[in-house]
Amino acid sequence: MKKLILILLATFLIAQPEFSVITNNNPYPGKLFIHSMSNYMSILDTNLDYYWIINNQNKGMDFKDNNSQLTFYHKPSQTLNEAFWIIADETMTELDSIQCTEGLTDYHDMIITDNNTYILQSYNSEVIDLTSVSGAQFQVVSSILRVQEFDINHNIIFDWYALDFLNIYDYPNILNYIGVPGDNIAWMHGNSIDIDFDNNLILSNRASSEVIKINRTTGEVIWILGGPLNEFTFLNDPLNGVSYQHDVTRLENGNILIFDNGNYHIPHTSRAVEYEIDEINKIATLVWEYQNPYGYKSKAMGNAQRLPNNNTLINWGTIQIEGVNMGASIMEVDYEKNILLEIQYDSYQTYKATKSNFEFNIPMG
Repeated sequence: MKKLILILLATFLIAQPEFSVITNNNPYPGKLFIHSMSNYMSILDTNLDYYWIINNQNKGMDFKDNNSQLTFYHKPSQTLNEAFWIIADETMTELDSIQCTEGLTDYHDMIITDNNTYILQSYNSEVIDLTSVSGAQFQVVSSILRVQEFDINHNIIFDWYALDFLNIYDYPNILNYIGVPGDNIAWMHGNSIDIDFDNNLILSNRASSEVIKINRTTGEVIWILGGPLNEFTFLNDPLNGVSYQHDVTRLENGNILIFDNGNYHIPHTSRAVEYEIDEINKIATLVWEYQNPYGYKSKAMGNAQRLPNNNTLINWGTIQIEGVNMGASIMEVDYEKNILLEIQYDSYQTYKATKSNFEFNIPMG
């Protein structure tokens, strides 16, 4: 029997975390979804009041409106193989839940398609001989990305496994990706999935600063933007691409929007970038960017969303300045780079922030 999530989580309702409104100058009028690490799932209304909030106790990653439904990652315990995604309606009544059939289901992104299928990702581990790249003969390699698509009845209709289509030996810095536990090598870090206009998939692999487009039917790699296997020439971009990025999305104008954490730019520069992509001649032309005006360095997390009025909502993720954590910063800027909205949390960091016009029925009372 379906359970009402509001009732299950009612005991976790707590005092509202405080934030400062730095600027509020006629931003796009949508509800603001915020997942704050590591405690809160919340929605702010157009007046920047809490419309709904719970203490999710380190659950709820990627909380968002997902094709007119609500989705979030649920980890009932510290055991990752128990984690799954919850799909709910406008009253937060659970409609469905889903997890990958192989590997550890990942929290970074999940999408509900127009055909009511689910696309999510997981990670497998395998023992691989890395002696040819100065590694061990029996090396445990974790974080091998898998992308699966399920129909509404949870039948697998697409199953993509990185080792089947990418050569791990083509990644010269593989030995730098030390994961846990022990000395495991963590190869990949998939943090976003998007469906392209041609129905193929665009994946973001942060660990190698690369964006991978794959054929949604055959699984073959169509192109790779950035990283050690980059096929593109970057134009009009002095930083020559992105570094340790998040949240790659195809825009309605045909361009690609990326939140560029910029960990290995010299100097470390965090920004939102928009590239015009010529897939035939393999040219990526920077047509718009917005760098953090305060010099904040986004160490991890973060996202950028192009809104219907052409504004861009930017969540700066795990921000630092001179090595000091600065909480969370969320901005909305217009295409001329004027700040229309800016809010700051001093005590919490934000994995993802998005705006939506979907009409919910889950006010706090």
